[in-house]
Amino acid sequence: MKVLFLTQTPELGPSSRYRVYQLIPWLQQFGIECEISPAIGDKLYTDIYLGGRGSRRTALAAAWKTRRADLQRVDEFNAVFVQKGVFPGLCSGFERKIAARKPLVFDLDDAVWLPSEGGNPLLRALHRERAVQDIMRCAAAVIAGNEFLAEYASHFNRSVTVVPSSIDVAAYPHATNSNIVGWIGSSTTLPYLKPLSPVFTELGITPRVIASGNPKVLGFHADFRRWRLETEINELAEIGIGIAPLPDTAWEQGKCGVKVLQYMACSIPVVASAVGVQKQIIQHGENGFLVKTEAEWTERLWMLLADAALRARLGAAGRRRVEENFTVTSAAAQVAAVLRRLGS
Repeated sequence: MKVLFLTQTPELGPSSRYRVYQLIPWLQQFGIECEISPAIGDKLYTDIYLGGRGSRRTALAAAWKTRRADLQRVDEFNAVFVQKGVFPGLCSGFERKIAARKPLVFDLDDAVWLPSEGGNPLLRALHRERAVQDIMRCAAAVIAGNEFLAEYASHFNRSVTVVPSSIDVAAYPHATNSNIVGWIGSSTTLPYLKPLSPVFTELGITPRVIASGNPKVLGFHADFRRWRLETEINELAEIGIGIAPLPDTAWEQGKCGVKVLQYMACSIPVVASAVGVQKQIIQHGENGFLVKTEAEWTERLWMLLADAALRARLGAAGRRRVEENFTVTSAAAQVAAVLRRLGS
């Protein structure tokens, strides 16, 4: 079976990396012949999303050109896997044209029917929920990163499979059990950290932040480490306590908890907002802590800062949780099963 994977970004983009790129070697072992076509290349992604140069308009133009070329060769494949949509929330024309010729699998790990939080103001204004619904209707199958996304998709498609975002645990070393409080994310999610400023002040700590973007938006001093794919895992392994704050909104309900899985894969104990899928990944008191208030953030971080044995226990339990429930091999097997059903 030969499948064309249309990703939003190259491997540098976290959503494409975890939902597609890391699965490819395993899908090939399951007998799926894979070809990936990213909407934009490494240089454009680096310029716009990591370097703060260029414009989203340039990215849209590049994606349009790439997808027009992809349409010309759809018939070479048995199925087409569309990661998050060609232009999610803007139009569904490409997906409809593909679905008229080949079975289309639509994969989402965000609530793409909603305007993205912190996104381009013009794109937010142009966003149409119906465009995403149209993609779901024309798809032969939908793969959702969590139950919240799957529940929405089920209103428009009868074949919906939940495939949680996954981690290649073998690629992650055990962390050093330090007392460094750290966070990993992107330029668009940096604002999630701002409400924790009083907590950091009260505890007298400087958090480590691994991200792209401008650290000045934080409004507090941080040990800022510029995110790079080649240094990401080593930077993570120096963290002793991982944090995952999230506001409780519909957009965050759609998130799939990759940073939490990354912390756990490194045996890093996690303190996270009791929001969305984080409540399913983390078992409170067993492999991390779920919190709701500023006081709870302060209390749980203080407990972990003061107790290396507790950090070690929760961290080890977290890694086991990933090994048992969120492995890349399991995710690839589920995706391969969906694809094979379409090809049979």
